[in-house]
Amino acid sequence: MEFQNILLIRTDRIGDVVLTSPLITILHREFPRSKIFFLTRDYTAPLLRHYEFLEEIIIYQPETEHRGFSGHLKLGKILKEKKIDIAFLFYPLPGLALALFMAEIPFRVGTGYRWFSFFLNYRIYEHRKYGQKHELEYNLSLIQKFIKKVPRPAEIQFHFQMDEHLKNLQRMALRKLEITAEYIIIHPGSGGSAPNLPAEMFSRIVKYLLEQTKAFIIITGDRTESELIQKIAGNMEDEKLRQITGDWDLETYIAVISGARLFISNSTGPLHIARAMDISLLAFYCPAIPCSPERWGPYNQLDSVITPRLEPCKSGNPEKCLHGNCLGLISWEMIQPRLDVKLKKIP
Repeated sequence: MEFQNILLIRTDRIGDVVLTSPLITILHREFPRSKIFFLTRDYTAPLLRHYEFLEEIIIYQPETEHRGFSGHLKLGKILKEKKIDIAFLFYPLPGLALALFMAEIPFRVGTGYRWFSFFLNYRIYEHRKYGQKHELEYNLSLIQKFIKKVPRPAEIQFHFQMDEHLKNLQRMALRKLEITAEYIIIHPGSGGSAPNLPAEMFSRIVKYLLEQTKAFIIITGDRTESELIQKIAGNMEDEKLRQITGDWDLETYIAVISGARLFISNSTGPLHIARAMDISLLAFYCPAIPCSPERWGPYNQLDSVITPRLEPCKSGNPEKCLHGNCLGLISWEMIQPRLDVKLKKIP
């Protein structure tokens, strides 16, 4: 098959978009003469502006421009004007399925398990809730019938570009923080998407890093996580320690992540950005199926993940978990040896 115009649709969170992005590369290699479009939300669009092989990013605005039935009809009209030949709906929503149908896209690919799946004409019957494989591989399931060869995990590539614009953002951010040497990023929040390693353990990690390395330590988070960051930093006074709470937009954060020597976090979108840029990682994950590293971990780098040693519950919600927050069962004796291995590569 040959497709002139290909559309990928992912409209949820940062990590989800990152874990969909390698399909851009795969489809570009399969159809090098095709134009590839990506429909996403405005807050994840900055990620894709720095991905190779994309013809255009289309912004999905369900609260305003594309609100309700009439808004999705309008979106369908926009897509029809793009003359899309095939569309892949990775995060199924009824309005988006309707828009694809109204756009009269010949190949509309998505799950067959939703009530609105009749809007799609190429349906994939696979339940993601069972967490039997990684999210990126679930995404790959949607395109595999349309490509000659499904790549092995080691062949999956991210193609985010560190262009001059990002380099300038990085230089400005580091200059403002007076960072003049190697640096490590610690991102202790998860935006509520998964359990967090307790603040006390993150605090111990920070103290250890300040003692063991000459690298600067940047603790990052959004404005809602300022209290958490303050709790972690406590009364530490060290000329190498920096705190960032909502000071950076996503592009600046991408730029700064790209220069880090180590990125430490829970399961969160910025962790996947760091993975996509081949930054050394240390991550903390709940083993429950909805949150497990096998489903949501840094792709093909699960050796960088620490999980508590226990039988996983089914929820992943600390309020329902028999252990409370099971990440609280991760001991310093589990963390320190892994940190030491990472620090050997940092001056």
